[in-house]
Amino acid sequence: MTTIGKNRFTGFIKSAKYYPIVGALWEHPARRLFLWVKRMAESAARTRKKRQFLKALAETGNVSEAARKARLDRSHAYQIRRQDQTFAEAWDEALDIAVDLLEGEARSRAVEGVEQPRFHQGRICGTVRKYSDSLLMFLLRAHRPETFREGKDAGSDDMERHLKGAKEKLAARLEALAPDNDSDGADPVPGRDQ
Repeated sequence: MTTIGKNRFTGFIKSAKYYPIVGALWEHPARRLFLWVKRMAESAARTRKKRQFLKALAETGNVSEAARKARLDRSHAYQIRRQDQTFAEAWDEALDIAVDLLEGEARSRAVEGVEQPRFHQGRICGTVRKYSDSLLMFLLRAHRPETFREGKDAGSDDMERHLKGAKEKLAARLEALAPDNDSDGADPVPGRDQ
């Protein structure tokens, strides 16, 4: 479809004797159909860019890289996120997928290891499988923090359970010592002399 050059078209509009014709062109059903098709094509292009962005975001976990792959401005992606709740939810899901991929790679490197070449006199003479103990610890801390936690609060769950049990025992003893339970005048703590 060819388009009318801007100068010729604006000159055409400014010409007073053709103005009623221009108004009729804008109201023509074919023109309305053209504008509708154009809007639909633009909408499809936006939807396609959104899909490309989300796919790239799930693969990379990086907003800038995903925007570059989708040929979308990074700030425009954030603007769409603010305006479109469905897109924002899909964005969060894509980031979760990216984090899951990272976790899978970390697990693979920690458990299965990575083959590293060994050289002798400038030539590869074999490979050695290296495992990452630090990645393994990070994974264990993430999935079992109560067991593999570091710092001041390490084992605090066990301490809290122990303190809770001690508090319950103390409360039971204090309840037994309360004066309103002393109806018969007997010593509330057996084996204690007054």
